[in-house]
Amino acid sequence: MLTEAYRHGKALAGWDGAEALFEAAGISVGEPGVIIADGAQALPQLLEVLAAHRVWDRFPAVT
Repeated sequence: MLTEAYRHGKALAGWDGAEALFEAAGISVGEPGVIIADGAQALPQLLEVLAAHRVWDRFPAVT
């Protein structure tokens, strides 16, 4: 489910050791729209990214 949301450009957030889950899904921590924080500290960042609906920075422009 994580990889599906990631491929669709959705915001992802995790806390309390979620780094291992993201890495197991092949999603690098630090990618655009991937937020890892302690507890509720992820919420403000997540709300900001969710407001854009998708994380377009994951998809480089093709020229």
